[in-house]
Amino acid sequence: MAFSIKMQAFLADRYYHYLKKRFPEQAMDAFQAAFYRYASQRGIRAAQRAVRDGNPLDFENYQRYREVVSTPEMKAIDGQGRSEHLITGTRYVSHIYECATHQIFRALNSPVEVEQFFCYHIDKYNVQGFNPDISYEVVSTLCDSSCCTHHAGPAPMNPDMKLGERMKDAPPYPFIVANEYFTMKKVLEAIFGEPGTDISEAVKQDFIQYYEPADWEEICRYRDADFDVYYPKCMEA
Repeated sequence: MAFSIKMQAFLADRYYHYLKKRFPEQAMDAFQAAFYRYASQRGIRAAQRAVRDGNPLDFENYQRYREVVSTPEMKAIDGQGRSEHLITGTRYVSHIYECATHQIFRALNSPVEVEQFFCYHIDKYNVQGFNPDISYEVVSTLCDSSCCTHHAGPAPMNPDMKLGERMKDAPPYPFIVANEYFTMKKVLEAIFGEPGTDISEAVKQDFIQYYEPADWEEICRYRDADFDVYYPKCMEA
């Protein structure tokens, strides 16, 4: 099948499920440690590409260089979503009313705490990786409100920035899914040793069962990538 933006949330749900089952008292802290590493790596790689091209690490270039780009096939699965954005000279405000991520969390009957954590932090950690001096907050999610609301600023903003514009050298989406799985696996193995390996193996089997073995094989193309370095340089031996 075509890859889907929902796969990020699926992996988050499964990792939290098995952490909660094996280490109930440490589950959220362990999840946060692993997830932060993954999400911030995406911002770090975007920053490297911006600096490479001689562009400043401001919010407009965060939007341009951020990595997740939905293909037409992904959009056919995930839908277009529904949102609106306001940009002034100093602030960015986004209201999201329909979201594929919220849909998959509800379809999986995920615990509210893992959906809230994912939605409050995924973009915030991305921005922190890109430039920790950019203020970015999610102030509500579809778990607790009629819309998911994001704020950035106060900081100089270009009111005419094109929010949908992405640089052409963004990595393919299977690379993003691989980044999430293999980075979280590495962190949890460092924390828990063999039980961390067992948790990741269970997540892998659930992914293969829910999606397809061919999707997993596509992800495994990137298992040895250096996720601290932008694509495709990260694939160099």
